[in-house]
Amino acid sequence: MQLTNLLKKVAVPCAATLVAALWLLPAFAQDNVKSLKDPAFPEPRALAVPFKHNEHNVKAEIKNCSSCHHAYDAQGRRIAGASATQRRCSDCHQVRPTPDDHAPALMMAFHKLCQDCHRSKGKGPLKCSQCHTQ
Repeated sequence: MQLTNLLKKVAVPCAATLVAALWLLPAFAQDNVKSLKDPAFPEPRALAVPFKHNEHNVKAEIKNCSSCHHAYDAQGRRIAGASATQRRCSDCHQVRPTPDDHAPALMMAFHKLCQDCHRSKGKGPLKCSQCHTQ
């Protein structure tokens, strides 16, 4: 009887705390990780790749936002040095593009942008598991 009471008073709360901690841990594991808030997705969700925007740019010595956030004119030509940080990627890059879309699919655009930069600088991850860590 006393053992049962002890379990109820100690083991159950400890187990509940452990389960809650393990459930919440991933939410706090990546500080300053961007989340995807975009009309292309019905609800905001974490990016498939943990990405610390400012930390990445400092480490990669990226000072010009247009390196990643490119802008195009009405004729579809890239505007050198112009940044499109005020627009969402999915404004041009659709999750499921139609044959009429001129821009690559959103996932392909992310992969191409990151991988091309990493290859050209000879730095950064190139394999799937190096970015998609979970």
